Amino acid sequence: MNSIREAVLERRTSERLWSVGDVTILYRNLGLVPGSLINISLGGMCIDTGSVNLPVNASVSVSFNVETSNDHFACEAHAIVVRNNDQSCCLMFDGMSEETHQALRSLVGDWQLLPETSASNQMAIL
Repeated sequence: MNSIREAVLERRTSERLWSVGDVTILYRNLGLVPGSLINISLGGMCIDTGSVNLPVNASVSVSFNVETSNDHFACEAHAIVVRNNDQSCCLMFDGMSEETHQALRSLVGDWQLLPETSASNQMAIL
């Protein structure tokens, strides 16, 4: 099991920023699920969901705020649940607006620059 986990971790394409913030997950079968951001990257995020367990491969929408030294952005993205454990789930971004992509780049840096045309349909492993 550890070798599988290590292989997944090695395929990550962008660095993660350990951060704190509120996240709202919209999952069609449950409605709105509040959570707290654990970490975020250009490829996805991990969220503390408390006792709510979202199924792997579920398609969700997430809303969160990005604050930079210069501005504040309300962001939304589509994502897929790729992993979950006792009180958290990890999401892989599946699509976002150019504004959300730019806000994330401002927050986490340019560790992996995606072509501007892919901002609405980026796929990366957490």
